Amino acid sequence: MKDTSRSPEELVNVHLGRKTVLPSDLENKLVEYCIIMNQSYYGLRRQDIKRMAFQLEIRNGLKHLFNQENSEAEKK
Repeated sequence: MKDTSRSPEELVNVHLGRKTVLPSDLENKLVEYCIIMNQSYYGLRRQDIKRMAFQLEIRNGLKHLFNQENSEAEKK
């Protein structure tokens, strides 16, 4: 049964999936950096981005659930 009580505008703003780990401003900066690096033909691996996310959390003193042993953003 479909939920017809919400408007299309409300449904567009519904966030599905996992909650973000980084605050939106830090996440946007990380995305911008990744795009710049890609445009400079310096490819970043998934592991590189996870480590950068981990470092951003530590340097900004944010609470995190990252794996301390690997020093990268992933589930414990």
